[in-house]
Amino acid sequence: MPADYAILASIYDKIGLSSPASDFTPVLFSYAQTAQDWVGRRALEIGCGTGAAAIWLAQRGLNVTGVDQSAEMLGQAQRTRDTSGLGLTWRQADIRGLDLSFDGTDLVLALDVVNDLNSLRDLEAIFSTAFRVLEPGKLLMFDMTTIEGLVAESRVNGEVYSDDDLLVFATREFDYDRQSSLTRYIIFTRQQSYWMRMDASQTRRGFPVQAVAALLGRAGFTLSALTHPNFEPYDPTSSRGERVIFIARKPGGGDDE
Repeated sequence: MPADYAILASIYDKIGLSSPASDFTPVLFSYAQTAQDWVGRRALEIGCGTGAAAIWLAQRGLNVTGVDQSAEMLGQAQRTRDTSGLGLTWRQADIRGLDLSFDGTDLVLALDVVNDLNSLRDLEAIFSTAFRVLEPGKLLMFDMTTIEGLVAESRVNGEVYSDDDLLVFATREFDYDRQSSLTRYIIFTRQQSYWMRMDASQTRRGFPVQAVAALLGRAGFTLSALTHPNFEPYDPTSSRGERVIFIARKPGGGDDE
């Protein structure tokens, strides 16, 4: 995965990189229950990072497995978040090829993950895995920053965070040929009487919305909703927006196919 998460893990929450998942999970979950008639008890979050979304779901009584490829991100989740009494399991694995032990899943969630993938082939692998582990009639939900959104992000540069012991600067640029955004972080952490510098980078790739929707269909899903973050319908042929939400359903289970 194209990011230095081993370096970013310890500051990920502090500088706000987990905020999109933390802020949007309650809204998306409510939409799934009310607008998509979703019910279930077992959830799988792929690319769970430091665990904000997984823990929120577990606090609502779901049995949740949070999967991430980065041991450092999972370690941060375990060290900094109280999971006592929750039905929550952490697992380190490549999200592009999970095994069959997750069969019987009612919900697969992926927030702020898609743009970290290298290619549409990687995305197709995740869709195939999600389809395999989901129960019929259940949902795959994920967000994606559009190419337009990545271009907009690349125009925001400068200081990201500062306090007495941490100073983070970010510079961003967009590669129009590769349709990708590169963020470089310069991180200063206070170590007693001196400051230590670390450098990290994060590449986020843009994918055409229509191509992603087509891959969902190829994997066997029905696209139940394609929306803006406010859940207004998004038309990939005419709509403009910096972020889109995909709600895909595995056919069966009494639902229309």
